[in-house]
Amino acid sequence: MKPTLIHPILRRLTALYDACSSEHQKRRIETWTLWLAVSGFLIHLALIALVSAVPSLRTGVLSDLDRNYLHAVYTPFSFILFFEVLLLVFALPRSHTSSIAMQYEILSLIVIRRVFKDIGEFRDPATWLEQTDAALIVVLDMLAALAMFVLIAIFRRVRRTVQYSSEHPHLAQFVAIKKSVALILYGTLLSLAAYNVVQWLVGVFLPTIGSGHGEKNLDYFFFPMFFEFMIFTDIFLLIVSIPFFERYDYVVRNAGFVISTVLLRFSLSTPKPYDLLVGLTAILYGLGVLSVFSYSTQIQTQSDE
Repeated sequence: MKPTLIHPILRRLTALYDACSSEHQKRRIETWTLWLAVSGFLIHLALIALVSAVPSLRTGVLSDLDRNYLHAVYTPFSFILFFEVLLLVFALPRSHTSSIAMQYEILSLIVIRRVFKDIGEFRDPATWLEQTDAALIVVLDMLAALAMFVLIAIFRRVRRTVQYSSEHPHLAQFVAIKKSVALILYGTLLSLAAYNVVQWLVGVFLPTIGSGHGEKNLDYFFFPMFFEFMIFTDIFLLIVSIPFFERYDYVVRNAGFVISTVLLRFSLSTPKPYDLLVGLTAILYGLGVLSVFSYSTQIQTQSDE
């Protein structure tokens, strides 16, 4: 199957993606993320101080607000996580391996963010050792986040050892396809995020209309659907990459990354603490696939010489 020249529609989508992912646009998004994270953090702290000083205000929307100030760290982490999602979309056309690594980073940040939420569950932080169940959950999340951090560092180190083959003569078309997919994914994720925020606000302020959407588990707010989109994105890129990367090791690597992404999605719907085990298994599997792929490319390079 011979790839053809870049289609005019792909060329237009590529140009639009380049405009959306320019350094200027990235700096604007980074600036907005910074302001939202800082503002959200300060507002969360102010609300906790307010309901602590005036307990009578703990009604309605503020009735479920936690009094532990460490819980406020959860809010800026939410904005940082969404910024990571956008960075992943921008990285998608450059490297499949980089986008997989960023998916692992997003899962690890979700776990780190959850630590601060779990700390807020302590009835009295001064007596946290007596609250065995809550303390165990926090410790497990901390250890899992550290393990993920180590595995991601190893993953990035192994990635540098890959010996890539010579570029396909029509690789520009594949890059154009990835940019088009990234542009569609970009718009889809922004729409999905807006929809989830509206649903959550309706559930919080109008619970009878929102049918309980305000009680959605914020640990995994938006992210299960995000990973589902990434699964289908990875599968699509696996299929369209075959004419450009026909070698067996490339196909197996991309298929292995799809399996890893599926496991990441499963980890978000698995009860605690087994979700951590599934998430770590996903990263370990991806690391194993990349390690074997790196070894295979080195052997192939030596044989070509």
